[in-house]
This record gives sequence, C-alpha cells and structure tokens, in this order.
Amino acid sequence: MARRGGDKLFNQGKELNKLDFKRPKQNKNKIPDVIIACEDEVSAPTYFKMIVKKLIEAKVITQDSFVIADHKHTNPLGVLHDLKNHKSKHGKNYKEFEHKWIVIDRDIERVNGGGHNKEDFNNAINSAKESKVEVAYMNDSFELWYLLHFDYRTTAILRDEILEKVIEKLKVKNPHKFLKLNSENIKQKNYTKMVFDELLEFQEIAIKNAKKLLVSYGDSHNPENNNPSTTIHKLIEILNSFKK
Repeated sequence: MARRGGDKLFNQGKELNKLDFKRPKQNKNKIPDVIIACEDEVSAPTYFKMIVKKLIEAKVITQDSFVIADHKHTNPLGVLHDLKNHKSKHGKNYKEFEHKWIVIDRDIERVNGGGHNKEDFNNAINSAKESKVEVAYMNDSFELWYLLHFDYRTTAILRDEILEKVIEKLKVKNPHKFLKLNSENIKQKNYTKMVFDELLEFQEIAIKNAKKLLVSYGDSHNPENNNPSTTIHKLIEILNSFKK
C-alpha cells in the first residue's frame, strides 16, 4: 500500500512537472496586442508605427495586433471617445486589447485660438482611468518628447517655443538632413520618420529625463498644471519591452 501511494504521488509530481514545463512556452508564444488613439493624425501615430515596425521585423508583434484607432477628434476627451468607439476589422473592441492607451497634449489655450481648456484635459484623464485606459500625455505638446532627447528642462515651455528649440537642435545635429525643417512641416510623416531615426540613439536619455521630471514634482504632481511633464515614456517602454 505504501508503494502504491508513493507511486501515485510520484506520477502526480511528473504531471505537475510537465505542466510547469509547458507554461513558459505558452507565455512566450503569446503575441501582445495594443490599441492607441492619438490626438494628432500624423506625427504621433507615425512615431509609434516606427517603433512597431521594428517589433514586426523582430517577429514579436504582428500588424494586426497593433491598432491605431480611427482619428476623428483633436481634443483629449474626444481622443478617448475615438478609442472606445473603434472597431477593428475583426470586430474587436478596445476592452479586448491587453494594452489600451490614449496619447494627448495639454496644449494650453492660446489667445489667438487653438489649444484645449483644462476641464477637457482633466476629464479625459479621469475618464480614461475609470475605463482602465492608460494615458500618455505631454504638457505642453508632443514635441516635448523630442526635446527631452537633447535636454532635461524644468522651466515651463509652450508649444511654439518647443517647436523652435527642437528644430534648432535637429538642424545642429544634422544640418543637411533637416535643412528645410520648420514649424509647418515638422509634423509631416516623412519628417516624423526622419526625426525618429535621428533621435533613436538618444531614446534612453529621453526616458530618463521624462522620469526625472515626474519625480521632481513629488506628491504634488498634476498633469494639467505641471509644465513640462510627460508620461509618453511609459508607453514607449512597454512597446520596447516586447523585444525582450
């Protein structure tokens, strides 16, 4: 009897070992899926597609498992609506994606028009949290992410100055490549691709600078009020982690 009981336990142990052996293989083969809704129609989506292009080449993600939601709104709360209302070609909705993100700018209202009011920005962040959607925000604009590849900056800066400084630094880094770069064309697809390629070697620096900025605000951090600040690095780190 003792031998039979021992044999039974031994066989159970072998079955458990088999299951344990299989689990890592199943996890390894799981393809991550991501849906992102962006405030702008060209530059931010193009930037993320450049990251994903490398993931597709590395065969860790597929074209179908990465989705940019249909672009219909240019205000933060509208971007969240775009995410929630998106239907993939297979009928998959945003809730079914493992990673759900909106990418929005604070873009403070300007006297001559443009920008967003703070209520819209805050409501987008709060509503996203309730819907279990992550937020990659930039205060003040998307190009702050570019600037952080060059500098760690703690003083407030608005969209026009950010563009001016980014263009200046890119022209210094590669005068030939960015000879005709200006505030009107920097958001175009071809220039966004060139900026991505040019700054890729400094991406880790930008991530460190973005993290350092968030830490500098401590417990008083307020996305709407704290300029400069961003959480875009969190989304980029997640995408980069797929390679590992």
